[in-house]
Amino acid sequence: MISKRIGLLAVFGVATALLLAACGSEEPTATPTATPEQPAAAPTATVDRFEAEWSALIEAAQADGELVITMGGAAGRAFRPIVAVFDEKFGITTTVATGSGSGHVNRVLAERTAGRYLVDIMFGGATSVNSRLIPADVLGPIGELFIHPEVLDQSLWYSGKHWYADPEQKFIFTFAARGGPTNLTMRYNTDLVSQEDIDGFTSVFDYLDPKWAGKIVAHIPGGGGGGGTYYLTYVHPDIGRAWVDAFVAPELDVTFTNDRPFIIDGIAKGKFAMGIAIGGAGRDLESLGTLGAPVAAIRKDFKEGGAMTASSAIHLMTTPTQPPNPNAQKLWANWFLSKEGQTLMHTISEADVEPTLREDVTEWGRTLEQDRKIAGQSYYFFTSDPELVLQREEALAYADNAYKAARGG
Repeated sequence: MISKRIGLLAVFGVATALLLAACGSEEPTATPTATPEQPAAAPTATVDRFEAEWSALIEAAQADGELVITMGGAAGRAFRPIVAVFDEKFGITTTVATGSGSGHVNRVLAERTAGRYLVDIMFGGATSVNSRLIPADVLGPIGELFIHPEVLDQSLWYSGKHWYADPEQKFIFTFAARGGPTNLTMRYNTDLVSQEDIDGFTSVFDYLDPKWAGKIVAHIPGGGGGGGTYYLTYVHPDIGRAWVDAFVAPELDVTFTNDRPFIIDGIAKGKFAMGIAIGGAGRDLESLGTLGAPVAAIRKDFKEGGAMTASSAIHLMTTPTQPPNPNAQKLWANWFLSKEGQTLMHTISEADVEPTLREDVTEWGRTLEQDRKIAGQSYYFFTSDPELVLQREEALAYADNAYKAARGG
């Protein structure tokens, strides 16, 4: 069992910024002095170099003329307005292909087999990317594309660093995440789960109560969707294998399926009381809830503490190798992750998004208040902590094997 200290992070950005500002006010910055051996530093030289490089990149991207992005349905709904701003600002035509994460992975792998390279940017789940795209050498290190000072300066990012959802910490860039209690993002039917039931939940182990036998729906372990939940429970120091074993056991009689519409309809129409490990279906259910459907997400403090997670279908970005439009790819990666791009993600997205990991974005826009990280609060960052993501494949394999063993497979 890993130590409780592993992965436990705190939001220090505000405090650090205030401390640095205080220190700076006490001692003015010295003016560089020229000597015969060492000329005075030119404060604007770096800025001028970047502006020249940025202008050249825009011109080259315009010569490309196009950009091709794959997104899941949720990301497509959220980010289309941002794509429109990008196109208008830089004079580029972007094609957005939406669909399931596994469908995009299948598409790209099939294209590569045929010697075709048709995708510049991908938004998608960490499970299929880690297990299929990275081993197939489809992705390039996204950090090698960064030239924008606001992106390169890691002090402007949460906890003073860039975050990645792959073990090598270079392929799957995590740019946003929600902070909150460890509730496993459970969604429930409000006609079948009472407020008294909700008040009685104090731990994720309460989901395993025999009273809920036959009333839970979930993605099949190893099937892609819901992988984040199986991974989180496995690596969490206060949850672990015992929870996974009990969840997949015949006694709890969970309905396992990878049919997303079935999951959504089953919860919304009362076939199931709750959904756990349901991946992107959770956001669809929340959207139905805002339209009056009897569905909601549980959000309350649990014994297992706080967690920070990135919705893999939306807030993870990768850059395929040999892109058809390399300059447009580079321009998007830098602009979208800049303060401007991430602010627009908050303010003009057409769906709720998770708070950016940039510390200099202060307009909250479409982010939900309960998803915003609280200064001073500690979180396990399960989707991107490098010491934890190393265990991702092990965790998913364990859940898959436990599920099969419970069914005699």
